[in-house]
Amino acid sequence: MSELIQKHDNRATIRWKLLTGASALALTAYVSSAGLARAEDTGHPVVWIEAGGAFDQLTANNTLWLSPNTPAPQANPTPPFGTLPQAGYDADFKLSLTPNDSDWIYSVGLIYGRSLRGHKTNHDQTYNTRIAFHTAYGAPKYVYTNWNFANTQQRSDAKHLILDFQAGKDVGLGMFGGKSTLSVGVRWARLREAASGHMSGATNATYHGDRPYATETHVIADFLAKHSFSGIGPSIAWDSSVPFAGQPSDGLSIDWGINAALLFGKQKTRTNLHTHSSYCATFIHGCTPGTGSTQTIKRDKTVMVPNLGGFAGISWRLPNAKVSIGYKADFFFNAIDTGVYARKTENRGFYGPFASISIGIGD
Repeated sequence: MSELIQKHDNRATIRWKLLTGASALALTAYVSSAGLARAEDTGHPVVWIEAGGAFDQLTANNTLWLSPNTPAPQANPTPPFGTLPQAGYDADFKLSLTPNDSDWIYSVGLIYGRSLRGHKTNHDQTYNTRIAFHTAYGAPKYVYTNWNFANTQQRSDAKHLILDFQAGKDVGLGMFGGKSTLSVGVRWARLREAASGHMSGATNATYHGDRPYATETHVIADFLAKHSFSGIGPSIAWDSSVPFAGQPSDGLSIDWGINAALLFGKQKTRTNLHTHSSYCATFIHGCTPGTGSTQTIKRDKTVMVPNLGGFAGISWRLPNAKVSIGYKADFFFNAIDTGVYARKTENRGFYGPFASISIGIGD
């Protein structure tokens, strides 16, 4: 075969304790700050709710697999298994708490994304040599000395889920009159993807006229691969906004930001391979039982995955609302093990245009 291109423990419990602890910290901070906010009101919204979405391009580098004895038509070669979609979408939600008596901001954010499902079919067929001759009745007949065909169907899908818990402080931008927030917190991310395929074909078949005449080899192949990463770790982010028309709280602004995290978690892969070949001939009136193989390959490894992202855009701000458009990116380095027979890591990234709307509640 050609390749083209550990165990349950307490770590999961520790991760969820860390997540719930961060959530409790943010909630406690809000409850105490909300009471202070009611006592001393400075006039800006205490709670911001943000919702948005993005169209993503995906980094989908993957190890590909092609079955042995695959027919190889000349005009349109049989594609290998394992390709992933290269486009998708995100849905984002964020809740921010900004106490009136403080320049601290507490937030929880969620990003859910998935690829546009890939579903491909392919038919390959080649007659390598055609020889014409005449029968006793004078009607021309043809013999194809080598006839190959293959039919393939492939499906693929990818998903990601990201949770952020952060506490940030407004550090300002001085003479520029804008805002700048430096935040620290915890990020949890899960990336999952799957690709499957089926092929049936025949190779080295001789055809006489429009009928199979001599011998042929039937080939069947099935492929299923599932890859995932799930990890949690510390994060840091810096978001800034500078007005260029109007005031910081009522006008247009230029926004940008960067974020980074170091995620610790499990990288898993599972691959199922099945092949079968049988020899068929008209003079034996059928096919031999044939030979085949089935393999299941599993790997499970604890890894550290660096994560780096950023965005740039323009916002129209009102005292109690904000509308934003721009471009964002998020990359996870060496996050997915895409290897078939041996471990091989690949980066995963999501990047593209986004739009969001934010509503402020409470004064």
